[in-house]
Amino acid sequence: MAKPIHVLWLIESPDQSGIAFAAKHMAGGLIGSGVKLSMMAIRPGVNAEDFAQLGCPVQVFPRLGSFLFGGPSLAAARKLEIDLIHTLTPNLARQGLSLAKRLKVPIVATVNRMDWEEIRHIADFRGTGVIAVSDAIRERLANTAGIPQHKIRVIPTGLDLSKLPRPDFSPIQESLFTPVVGTLGQLTERKGQRVFLLAAANILRRGFDAEFVIFGDGPDRMALRQLATELKINKRVTFAPQTLSGQLVRINVLVEPSLQEGLGLSVMQAMAMGVPVVGTGVGGLYSLIEDGKTGLMVQANNPQALASAIWRVLKHPEDSLEMARMARELIEEQFSIEVVIPILVDYYRSIISGDLDKLPSRTSSHPPTSLSVREVRGS
Repeated sequence: MAKPIHVLWLIESPDQSGIAFAAKHMAGGLIGSGVKLSMMAIRPGVNAEDFAQLGCPVQVFPRLGSFLFGGPSLAAARKLEIDLIHTLTPNLARQGLSLAKRLKVPIVATVNRMDWEEIRHIADFRGTGVIAVSDAIRERLANTAGIPQHKIRVIPTGLDLSKLPRPDFSPIQESLFTPVVGTLGQLTERKGQRVFLLAAANILRRGFDAEFVIFGDGPDRMALRQLATELKINKRVTFAPQTLSGQLVRINVLVEPSLQEGLGLSVMQAMAMGVPVVGTGVGGLYSLIEDGKTGLMVQANNPQALASAIWRVLKHPEDSLEMARMARELIEEQFSIEVVIPILVDYYRSIISGDLDKLPSRTSSHPPTSLSVREVRGS
């Protein structure tokens, strides 16, 4: 029997972000597989207790890993007697490297997003390995950050399907409800909520009776509210906290209008819950959406195309339910913790043993994405 390993996760905060949400799903799977897991954060978060209940205690150090002021975090890490450091965001790569060097343990960093603000933190990374959550990010890292391809592994986020509402694929009587269209994510320009609102206005102008929900918060919240008012659709648009994302099961279509996406966690959630999805053709969404089979895919930043796809889903419920069934099958086969966790554990062991180069660079059977030069290099 292999010796249990102890991994220290570094995260900005155990809050309500997508990274923390994904970490909770993965933490339960790792601990269940026999991995000992600890976590350090630079800010407290409301989900710290949830991690502790899973068996992953969280310690908060505002100056985590700092060479001059990181003594407390270093002392705490030494007491843990860890085998590996895994920073869940490139923003903490520097702090993680500082700890790893002084503890003499290997380190790996995960890259979740495509934007350069995140990629730049990893460009000078001199750690042991890098995890990309999608093929699109792997290509971007290799082409723009200069990370050697053999150091990058594609290991997607895994979902614990037992923690999500089970899908209901029963046909719904159209006359009994007003359909609800939702989108979920941080309210920023790159997430495309402006395009979502323009598409909503397009649908309502066609005379289709629908309600629209934007789950999340962020710097664009007031501007988006103002746009909804200007478009005269504010009475049909609800702004809801991201904490209500479990309500995705109650909507009729999940829209991912993003202009740039690493993998698409909200799309994964919706697919797991049996909610039909419409997404834009960017980044890691190619790993999730096969147009016409597991969802509908449209050109990014195109409100008319987005509106037409949403309309298609709402007007053809039987076809949409079939896409939702196939989407759920995809999540079960490639993105559940039962599939992803053994891959991640093997990867951890390969790093600790120094056998990193013996593993394949890809871990899923999904075909590589086809990205334009602009998407790979950024704009």
